Amino acid sequence: MNLLAKKPSKASSLFIGLAFGLLKLFAKLPYPFVIACGRQLGRLLYRVKSRRIIVEANLRYCFSNVSYSERQKLCKQHFLALGEGFAELALAWYKPFNKLEKYHEIRGIEHYEKAQATGRGIFFLGYHNTSLELSGAIMSRYLEFAAFYRPNKNPALDYHIQQGRNNRTQTMGRNDIRSIGKWLKSGKNLWFMPDQDMGRKATVFAPFFGNPMATLNSPMRITKLGNAIVLPVSYHKDKKGKMIVEVLPEVEFTGQDDIDCTMTNKILEACIMQAPEQYYWVHRRFKTLPEGQRTIYKQKPPKLKTISAEQHDGGISAGKILTRQDGLPKLVRTFDGQLLNIFPRRTSLAIDITRQELKRMLDKCSAFTFRGFYTITPQEFTLCEERNAYMLRYLEVPGVSLSHIPADRHEPTAILLGSWLRHLHSEGVYLSDIRQTNIQILPNGSFILLNPTNCEFYDRELKESLREKDRQQMMEAIALLKDSQRCRELFIEQYHMKV
Repeated sequence: MNLLAKKPSKASSLFIGLAFGLLKLFAKLPYPFVIACGRQLGRLLYRVKSRRIIVEANLRYCFSNVSYSERQKLCKQHFLALGEGFAELALAWYKPFNKLEKYHEIRGIEHYEKAQATGRGIFFLGYHNTSLELSGAIMSRYLEFAAFYRPNKNPALDYHIQQGRNNRTQTMGRNDIRSIGKWLKSGKNLWFMPDQDMGRKATVFAPFFGNPMATLNSPMRITKLGNAIVLPVSYHKDKKGKMIVEVLPEVEFTGQDDIDCTMTNKILEACIMQAPEQYYWVHRRFKTLPEGQRTIYKQKPPKLKTISAEQHDGGISAGKILTRQDGLPKLVRTFDGQLLNIFPRRTSLAIDITRQELKRMLDKCSAFTFRGFYTITPQEFTLCEERNAYMLRYLEVPGVSLSHIPADRHEPTAILLGSWLRHLHSEGVYLSDIRQTNIQILPNGSFILLNPTNCEFYDRELKESLREKDRQQMMEAIALLKDSQRCRELFIEQYHMKV
């Protein structure tokens, strides 16, 4: 029994108690009907854009070599599985086990029995998936363990959640590593899921589907303190909807964090690939990345704030004016390597045209970056009423204009342009209006689009008609392609190359 769960007051538990009462009644319905209801819920959850774009970002990070259309299909399947997982709460906590017999299968029990015979504690190495509660309920039928969990901030909700979980197994609230080690050293078992982003503390950047992931080293420390046997456990539902729980053979940590964290991630990858849509992709697993690596999650554009004439003029006078427009400063470089771009306010029929255009540009910058491409990243968006002007502040990029590419680099650049445009189209990005002055090449060989205002974004790969328009526009707008038949051939060849 969980000793940390607090009994709520009558007032706070009234509504939640009613909800959990309905959940108990829901558990009495046939298993297939409950799952069907969950899938309907999943279809609704897919429409919640704030969560969907997190899933899309995670899938893009881990499966960048998979086509955009296939990732979108996987995203939809994930939300169906997520909906099933919510419906399965009723089954996991309140459905009699004899009603679940034909819907699950246990494998690898011999590894558990062998470890249990040693008398040492067992550290079950798990992970988060969409059917986690049902997985845990089925595991508890065959394995003895305490489940590690984070108490809910709402005491009323936490009380009922733990009541449901304790119908199946024991739970252990968050605790320090030393006391958990003592738990294992006493011969008790623990189910632990380390696949969470806990920041930079006690983590190692280890490869996960070919990309760095902040990986907790606490499993190694805990098992060492507790002298525990490590048994990975996998769980997923097969194509027929049967839950497969498998205890995998014992693994031994080496004591070297980079090696051990890489090993745990490889185990996790293998478990995920049994049913990729069922991993818990809906949380921001990759918030923490190595220094200098940009976030994979969509960033909201900066909000407009009003500044005084003194602040506006001070920012300009403290930097170097690079260009002017109608005699007024247009582009200014600050002492810390940022750019200030000034836009005189234009209005028509009481409509602030400039503000609308800039807001559209900021939204497009956010969407373009989210798709995995480079553009400017505005840090500040201001309006000075006294100067009747807007200002954008953003980091200066170390790009080189395409017009400054040496002649002996034209052909390699044409190849890179073909690859870049193919990648844009495969991610559902239509450039629409291509101008040479709007594209620069970065030191890493990537391209940056300085202003993506005219881009259009689709939830699928582009149709051939749009692809052809962009290809033709690029060959007409980019001088090195327009002036060289060989560069055009290389550009087209690279564009059509399969990867």
